[in-house]
Amino acid sequence: MCTLIAIHRHIPGAPLVVAANRDEFHDRPAKGPVIWNTRRGAVLAPQDLRAGGTWLGLNGSGVFAALTNRPCGAPDRSRRSRGLLVLDALGSASAGQAVREFEQLPEGAYNPFNLFVADAKHAFALVYRDRVAEVRELEPGAHVIGNADPDDRGHAKTGRILRQVEEVSDLPGEEVLDALSQICREHAGHEERLGDTCIHLDGYGTRSSMLLRLNEYESAEGDEVDWKSSALLHAEGPPCETPYRNITTLLHELSECASYDEGEKPARKAS
Repeated sequence: MCTLIAIHRHIPGAPLVVAANRDEFHDRPAKGPVIWNTRRGAVLAPQDLRAGGTWLGLNGSGVFAALTNRPCGAPDRSRRSRGLLVLDALGSASAGQAVREFEQLPEGAYNPFNLFVADAKHAFALVYRDRVAEVRELEPGAHVIGNADPDDRGHAKTGRILRQVEEVSDLPGEEVLDALSQICREHAGHEERLGDTCIHLDGYGTRSSMLLRLNEYESAEGDEVDWKSSALLHAEGPPCETPYRNITTLLHELSECASYDEGEKPARKAS
């Protein structure tokens, strides 16, 4: 996945809003969002059918994680798949717990990546450049994580998208997803087409797009995810050509899975 947009703890009632475009080679097999029953609980995520991991996902505690690859000259295919890190993060009960487990990643264990992990209270960006895992706690507001440093305003694509997101970040939660979907569809007209938000190249490009809004409500135990009023939409194809489908029912199913131990069973896909 190459473009992740997050608005964290800025929109009243919606502590986490996400828009994400996945850019990948067309021949790499993948499956759309499903409920997985992992050894550490149920998660909602698409699946990379080649390496077995995923590029983004959500667990029943409201922890969201997403990964973008950083460029490197020649990726080492013997290293552990970066997509498995998202599943590792989703095994945690909070974003803070997930990040603590990643702070001491071994040198050379993975090819370079950016990892975003957030829940309703905290958001983190973890940058891994082969040697040291650098963890940054993110302030409330708009964030863009792509293939460069997170929120790098000096990077043409990251800086442009960040400015666009900031312009719409004050919209109500009900309207912000539509505004973000327009950003995800954008063709900026660059000679270097990798600078577009929605990419179209021979054999490579934006394969899918996802929009997520996690709402919250106040309970006796504190703020909790309001699964009933949250929203999830998915486009199985470039969003400039493919309509987003409402698959919010998978959020409801995830919340039910989190409330009891169902044991192992096949993943279920949105109808």
